[in-house]
Amino acid sequence: MKIIRAIIFGAYMAVCLIALVLGPLIVLHGYRAWWLDTFYAVLACAVIGGNISHFRSGQQNSHS
Repeated sequence: MKIIRAIIFGAYMAVCLIALVLGPLIVLHGYRAWWLDTFYAVLACAVIGGNISHFRSGQQNSHS
């Protein structure tokens, strides 16, 4: 059950990230502004931080 939930969550997050990345590029017709680059940098930091947090909480739960 955990594996199925992880797959569904991963697919959902992939769709959300693709929409966040491609949405502005389609709307702006490929034009990249400084605020869009800033948004992508913040998004990348949040994704990396979320993955680290998720990995650490998974390790703590498995040792309990």
